[in-house]
Order: sequence, then C-alpha cells, then structure tokens
Amino acid sequence: MLSSHFGSLIRNQRVARGLTQAALAAAAGVSRTIVSRLEQSMPGPVQTDVLDRLFSVLGIDPVSNRPAADTLLAERHRARLEHQLQLDRQRIRHLRLALELASAPQSARGRISAARRVVGLWAQNKTCSPFYIKRWSELLALPTRELAGKMTCLGEWEDALFQNTPWSSAWT
Repeated sequence: MLSSHFGSLIRNQRVARGLTQAALAAAAGVSRTIVSRLEQSMPGPVQTDVLDRLFSVLGIDPVSNRPAADTLLAERHRARLEHQLQLDRQRIRHLRLALELASAPQSARGRISAARRVVGLWAQNKTCSPFYIKRWSELLALPTRELAGKMTCLGEWEDALFQNTPWSSAWT
C-alpha cells in the first residue's frame, strides 16, 4: 500500500524540516491522526490527494526522494563509470601496443605471431565468437604498420574487440 511505503519518507522529511505532526497536518489541510497513522505505517486507505498535499508541504517528490531509488541509481551510475574506466584502460593498452608495433616492426613479428596463435586457439576450441575470430584474423594478416594503424580506430566494434583481444600476453 502506498500509505505504508511513504510513511517513513514523510516522517523523515517532517523531522528534517523541524515540523511537528500538527504543524504538517495543518499546512497540508489534513488531520494530525492521518499524519500519525502514515508515519507509523498503520494499514488503512489514504487518498492520493492527501499524500500529494503532504508531499507538497514537505517540498519533496516521492519518486526521486525514495532512498531505495537513489541508492539503485547511484549503484547503476557507479557500475557504468567502472565499466567505462575498464574500456578506457583496454583502449590505452591497445594504443600503446599499436605505437610499439609501428615503431619496431622487426620485434613486432613475435608479438603478432603470439596473437595469431591465440586466435587459432579460439577457433580450435570454439571459445570465442566467430565474429571476433574472423575480425582479428583479418587484422593480424595485415602488414605491421597497417595493423598498428587499424588498432588505433577499430570503428563501432572497437570496445568489443578490445575486450576480446588476442594481445593479453603483450601486457602480462
């Protein structure tokens, strides 16, 4: 029931604003008994306009001020930021590797061979999507400098390719 759900919100906001139950009731045009029953989460029907008037006096939006909603929103925001940070780290690793490959093509051959072996294992063991196997196989077949250039911008699949990368051994 809405009345029991919003009871603690009303009580917390009333106390935070230094209002008595009687003062809140008078300002909202409801009885003090209704305020008391709501705050105690006592069962009973309450008209939504009564809740609306109480919320209006307290200056709150019941949806945005619900602690559970705020916590959930904060957790989702934090998870998105952590995911973005992880993607940025992968992107930076690949950009550094691309610079190393381009600046020293002779020593890059060993790294490229190791990456090809990883892609070969993906194909053999079917541990990765055929899309990633095909795309990385195409990229690793390019001349070293061209591969390095492609690694700096892999288009719309960049994040996905960087998460499913054959280069893990390059930074372990």
